[in-house]
Amino acid sequence: MPTITPSFTPHAALIEQLGYRDKIFTENPRLIYPWWRLPCRVRLLLVTDSFLDFGTGDFGLSTFVNMLVNDQRYYVRFEITLGHRGNFVGDPGVAVERSIPQFRFNNADHFAGDKYDEVWLFGADSGSNELGNDELLALAGFMNGGGGVFATGDHGSLGKGLCGDVLRVRAMRLWDNTSGKVGMTDPQRNDTNRIGHDVGSQFDDQSDDIPQTIAPKLYSNRLNFFWKETYPHPLLCSPLGRITVLPDHPHEGECIAPTDLATTYIDGSAEFPGGIAPEVIAHSTVPAGNTAGFKQATQHHSFGAISAYDGYLADVGRVVTDATWHHCVNVNLVGEQTDIESNRGTTEHPSKLTGFLSTASGQQHLQQIKHYFINTAVWLVRKAQRWCFTSRYLWHLTFHHRVIEATTNYADLPLDRYRPSLLYEIGTHAIDVLGRRAGQCRRLELIFEIFYEFDPLRDLIPSIDPWVFRLEEEEEDPLLPWINLEPLYGIIIGAGLVALRQQFNDRDFAPDQIEDEEIRRVFLEGAQRGIDLSKESFKRQMATVRSLL
Repeated sequence: MPTITPSFTPHAALIEQLGYRDKIFTENPRLIYPWWRLPCRVRLLLVTDSFLDFGTGDFGLSTFVNMLVNDQRYYVRFEITLGHRGNFVGDPGVAVERSIPQFRFNNADHFAGDKYDEVWLFGADSGSNELGNDELLALAGFMNGGGGVFATGDHGSLGKGLCGDVLRVRAMRLWDNTSGKVGMTDPQRNDTNRIGHDVGSQFDDQSDDIPQTIAPKLYSNRLNFFWKETYPHPLLCSPLGRITVLPDHPHEGECIAPTDLATTYIDGSAEFPGGIAPEVIAHSTVPAGNTAGFKQATQHHSFGAISAYDGYLADVGRVVTDATWHHCVNVNLVGEQTDIESNRGTTEHPSKLTGFLSTASGQQHLQQIKHYFINTAVWLVRKAQRWCFTSRYLWHLTFHHRVIEATTNYADLPLDRYRPSLLYEIGTHAIDVLGRRAGQCRRLELIFEIFYEFDPLRDLIPSIDPWVFRLEEEEEDPLLPWINLEPLYGIIIGAGLVALRQQFNDRDFAPDQIEDEEIRRVFLEGAQRGIDLSKESFKRQMATVRSLL
């Protein structure tokens, strides 16, 4: 008999232990981190119609729903309700709160302004005014009360029935082809397909692991002395950097920025209160010569892929529209649903059966696309929910190992004895951790949330926030970066985290019984100490350049 030599891995036990650690962290993080707090709850209502559903078929949204449900970020958990205008909702294969066939916005059992935080509309019906005025006004009331809305369709008038008459949504995207821009076969169609592994331009290139590349709009601050970097919109910012890919498709719709902000809605109210304008935050590019196998060859051009409206600035809900729901459906994310045997002997590349999951590079692209989905769901929350996220960021930073090491070096030192340089070091560690875990845009948003709590700092926000809406013209000769104010927010955040650490480190507490307001109070008291120290330190250093001034 042949001798069987057992395989031996020197660190097999350690590898097994890592797998066990990941498993229990997924099931109950508090078994590893007793201070772990439950994430913020965000209630999403997803509604679709016609041939779209939430199942696992080609035109199903199960992959999208799965990404939201199983994301497992420490600061947010999505509770999802599914609604379909018809009878077939579809089974996404993951737990959801409820599935509602024959969904109607004027049915109190289905919808009310306080039932959900966001409404996501995936329209496929090309009819007109499918919702009716009573449903439209119910949805408008939700939006004006602070609820967020995402809406999308596809080429031509696909989606017009569900979305084309919705407040603000109707002006942020083309909902029919009257302009000739969103056709299906003509050379000016919005065909974003990238040629895949097969020879030539194929329709099913939309299902492989090669995405389209998008161009995010870039923003910078006004005064140019706080941060020198440029950033995409928060929807397109991730720990991986700028989000620059989306699934491709042979005929997409188009997002636009409305030029008339004085329109009124069907109830006579201002559609864009305060003159706050939506904007196109990313563009897609159409390569020249795409035929998708049988269509006319495309002419090179670009078009709006995503548009966003920051309703916070007008005390209403935020809105996002997307050029096509093909960015979200299964056939564009995980490939065509077909059995391997029926595909045997054809010329189709195998990647078209599993989409972005088929290769390591495809999975990296899918991770970027997932960040876009999650970012959108986070950005659309009600304004009042933002501090919930902020409290989770601050709490987790307080107990992060890098911050613990920085603060425990001086564990017995009262906060009023900390030097500005030490607080700056702690704050710098924390901000770097947040940027690496949640993205650089989230880092900035946290800083602005904190600045907003203090009168002197609040006045800085319009000049240092790269995304702030400004009606006035930009200065022709902006201020130069003579002064670096980065130590300011480092000291403030460092002081706030030290205050949290000293308040909760040695206390026997139940994490979920600590109110967000208590975290806010303790942090802001510490941050105020940081502001006072920053002023003193700044005055001392300015004295050294007084002769120059």
